[in-house]
Amino acid sequence: MIGPFSRRSIGAIGAAAAMLALLLLLSRTNIPTGAATPSGLYVVDPNATGIEVGATFVIPPAQPVAGGGVFADAQAALPAPRLVIIDLFATWCPPCQQETPVLRSLAATYGDRGLQVIGISVGELPSTVAAYAERYQLGYLLLVDVNSELFRAAGAGGIPTKLILDADGRVLRVVTGPLTREAATTLVEELLPTR
Repeated sequence: MIGPFSRRSIGAIGAAAAMLALLLLLSRTNIPTGAATPSGLYVVDPNATGIEVGATFVIPPAQPVAGGGVFADAQAALPAPRLVIIDLFATWCPPCQQETPVLRSLAATYGDRGLQVIGISVGELPSTVAAYAERYQLGYLLLVDVNSELFRAAGAGGIPTKLILDADGRVLRVVTGPLTREAATTLVEELLPTR
């Protein structure tokens, strides 16, 4: 006995405190708490309202790039886009993984016509995203959103979510869930300005 408490009581109190601390820690992380919907959207925040079509979505110049560096420097090295697909995703997300080859193909097929694909990994470390990019041979720009600030700025409720932007950063469309190759091609053909 320790004071009025038995060792067993102290052990139970300690276990309860540890469990409470773990639950508190998990509530403040980006560990998935939902499940994928039938549409393939992995719901993270069911109360999110989404960014409005016509709003402007801005990526901060100092946003980290998965392979090192910052967005402003990486963007300066690329031709000016005519249409941008922002993909909010996570490497652990099965619908996001399913969509990765579609986005890779879009970037390769339409890059010369002015399409720019930018993946923004939500809540993950740069090293994790860089390894994912290497494994899947992604040739498009990947940014990391460790604290989910861009995810919240987009008002996204789940992943994958795509923001389709014009050259000035105005939102033309918001697409939730994974894109099929056919739907992605139709979308780009419809929205990519002709020369």
